[in-house]
Amino acid sequence: MTPDEPSTQSLSGWGRTIQRTAQVRRPAFEGGLIGTVLAEPRITVRGAGKSYGDAALPSDGIVLDLTSFDRIVSFDQGSGVVVVEAGALLKGVIDQTLPVGWTLPVVPGTERITVGGAVAGDVHGKNHPGAGSFGRQVLWIALLKSDGTITQLSAGHDADGFWATIGGMGLTGVILRAAIQLQRVDTGWVIRNRLRTHSLDRTIEAMQALAVRQELDPRRHAIAWLDAHARGPSLGRGIVDEFYGASTSDLPGAVAPFPQRRVGGTRQRRSLPGPGVVSTATIAAASAGRWHFSRSSNSQLVALRSALCPLDRAESWPAAFGRRGVVQYQFAVPRDAVGTIHEVLTFLTDHGLTPALTTLKNFGPGSAGPLSFPMPGWTLAVDLPARWLHHPRTLQPVDKFVAGAGGRIYLAKDAVTDPELIPVMYPRLRTWQLTQRRLDPAARWTSALGTRLGLVA
Repeated sequence: MTPDEPSTQSLSGWGRTIQRTAQVRRPAFEGGLIGTVLAEPRITVRGAGKSYGDAALPSDGIVLDLTSFDRIVSFDQGSGVVVVEAGALLKGVIDQTLPVGWTLPVVPGTERITVGGAVAGDVHGKNHPGAGSFGRQVLWIALLKSDGTITQLSAGHDADGFWATIGGMGLTGVILRAAIQLQRVDTGWVIRNRLRTHSLDRTIEAMQALAVRQELDPRRHAIAWLDAHARGPSLGRGIVDEFYGASTSDLPGAVAPFPQRRVGGTRQRRSLPGPGVVSTATIAAASAGRWHFSRSSNSQLVALRSALCPLDRAESWPAAFGRRGVVQYQFAVPRDAVGTIHEVLTFLTDHGLTPALTTLKNFGPGSAGPLSFPMPGWTLAVDLPARWLHHPRTLQPVDKFVAGAGGRIYLAKDAVTDPELIPVMYPRLRTWQLTQRRLDPAARWTSALGTRLGLVA
């Protein structure tokens, strides 16, 4: 597809559970972008397409692909403020800034999402208790509204519009550029401490202890992998990893402070035929092997980017689940609702839905964004073969566990949540909708997610 030329394409989310054929426009210049916006009545904004579900898929109208807008506009090496176009990948930003001692303070499990997508999903990393989510690092946003005008939003100028856009799933307008405050680092390495636990209670205790340290240090990351296949008292046994920044004095003499970034393949692998290779048997074998062959250890030197972005070493992960793809169900609950984690894991295993991957992270204070996902407490993510979810209501009991505990699901990854529970999970939804309609009186912005969950008309 040449710039500005429409093309009919088959699109999906990263999980490959939903396919949509749509007309895609990929303007190369701002004038063409504005012209497209004014000409089209219904538009879904799309970046790198790494949302698991249908957040970047259309319900109707065209898809606006922003990946041509990928420049780093400016980078002040003194203050660490970078201004980036929305279609730039986080990878590109880190490639340019890390070798001179700056990096993005918040990075999710992949660098291969766009800056606009990171803002729209208000993504989080493994250091949320200290650093907060991505939106906390954003100084201002240039937003193209549905009337073709561009406005600059910040916490001091139209704060309601700013926070509605952060976590707003691309439904307030086209994010054109963002100014981001970077974080100083001494090296491109971290030190990993690993603890193997024997039960969910021990895993929770270890993560609680790490949360206290994380609150004091935004550079401290923590994540736990859980063995959801284990039964009885062993359910939720796991591997808890803590990462913190390495100084130059921590490096052996032959190790460069900033390692060369190995260029990985970005070609999307075809889904394996039929059910793929992920099954109850392979999940059981992989889970047991991972837990038994891991050992508690301290002070292992690991490249920062490898530690924070494991998904970039697993581009073939969705393909392994076969033609139906993978659903990632991620939820957050308050700290005192930790029992919900056990409740959810027990439900899944009792119903033959043992996750292929289960991870637990700490969350700190949430943001002012009405649709921002993080809340003080816990977040659990489980990867399930989509073919196991025979009915749209298969996970409805889990939705109810989460909502009843005062929790919520992650919109950026959702494909299955009961729409009736969204106002319960997001009690500021009505506030967000009022701001969204002010920014988009033409009702131009849409998505399959926004329509399915009743976020927009």
